Amino acid sequence: IKGAIFADAGNIWNVLDNVSDAKATFDGLKDLKEIAIGTGFGLRYDLDFFVVRFDLGFKTFNPANEEGKKWFYDYDFAHSVFNFGINYPF
Repeated sequence: IKGAIFADAGNIWNVLDNVSDAKATFDGLKDLKEIAIGTGFGLRYDLDFFVVRFDLGFKTFNPANEEGKKWFYDYDFAHSVFNFGINYPF
């Protein structure tokens, strides 16, 4: 059994369609402030041919929230998301 800590960042924008909502389109480098960040920790059980993982994740930065509430500081298990996965080792 191994432990893991992780961070994930990203967002989704529409660049190919004619969308009327300006918040849904990517307008260049100024939109990078809209990138969301998730962090967490978990356990990994390596069976050589696949890895079983159990993770707890938190929304660390949510750009959709109003100003002053974008960063998340309440790292309580009640505010976490549990993920279970079976993956190939890499």
